[in-house]
Amino acid sequence: MQFTEIVVFAIVWGGLMTYFLIPFDNKISIEGTFPKAFMVSLKKQVFHKKAILAFALLLVTLITIWSDFKSAVVYDILHGITRESAADPQEQAIFYMISVMIYAALLYLFLAVRWTVKAVKAAKID
Repeated sequence: MQFTEIVVFAIVWGGLMTYFLIPFDNKISIEGTFPKAFMVSLKKQVFHKKAILAFALLLVTLITIWSDFKSAVVYDILHGITRESAADPQEQAIFYMISVMIYAALLYLFLAVRWTVKAVKAAKID
């Protein structure tokens, strides 16, 4: 994949994941310290209805990446194409899959920290 394809994929996929990970009720009411608020925010983002869609999106993405690279190998074998590149398609698939999982984890942590900061600020104002 070219760099621009990866950037567009990251923007669209990241937007969908962000939408699925943000709960509908944005009531911010936390009493306590930052670590306690952070743990509440981690739980709040996972235990709501839209989080199932985020998990499904992640699974579909990983399965699609794996099957795409596997079908490229089968296509090459069936058509007698030999690749001169040093990269193995299965290694590339694993690299892309790990990259997607890291990106999803970073989005999740960023959203949790953002929600926690808002909650702590709202608690200090009240």
